[in-house]
Amino acid sequence: MKLKNIPNILSVIRILLVFVFVYVLFVLDSPIWAIIIFLIAGATDVVDGFLARRFNWITNLGKILDPLADKLMQCTVLVCFCIKDIIPLWFVIPFFAKEISTLLIGWIVIRRRSVVVVSKWYGKAAVCLFYATVVVSVWFKDYFAANTLMQILVFAPAVIFALAAFAGYVKHYWSLKKEEIERGKIRDVIK
Repeated sequence: MKLKNIPNILSVIRILLVFVFVYVLFVLDSPIWAIIIFLIAGATDVVDGFLARRFNWITNLGKILDPLADKLMQCTVLVCFCIKDIIPLWFVIPFFAKEISTLLIGWIVIRRRSVVVVSKWYGKAAVCLFYATVVVSVWFKDYFAANTLMQILVFAPAVIFALAAFAGYVKHYWSLKKEEIERGKIRDVIK
């Protein structure tokens, strides 16, 4: 095994943890253990990102696997906890839209430009707030279920950062698109 493949292996483990998460949450009916699996998956994401950047172990497969594993886990957590009435639907919709659209935008950019869309500070903040909000909502699920104001106070910042991250990705995509158009015009003039 090449050391360069360790981040990819961690991404595959994260994908497998999605199934473990669903099993633990629905079959074993243990939201606390499901959260622990979710946090382990988050830790593998941090480690694989660190290794890939620190040692330049970036592969084409990793460019696809890492964001796919992240989005798959996060969207699964959203849907499952919404089904279990642990988090409200109004929290799920913007995060789900952000995760799916950023995955698609990232895939388009990688296909066209062979570059990786790097997360900005607000994207990282959105993910951290997402993890914190999900963990808090599980630990205090009975309290949140009865208190709409508390739900808004806890969930709204995560939603705001998710929307800011989404806007940042869209802005980045359009700047790349504009650059392509301008290069195309320059080429036409030179011809």
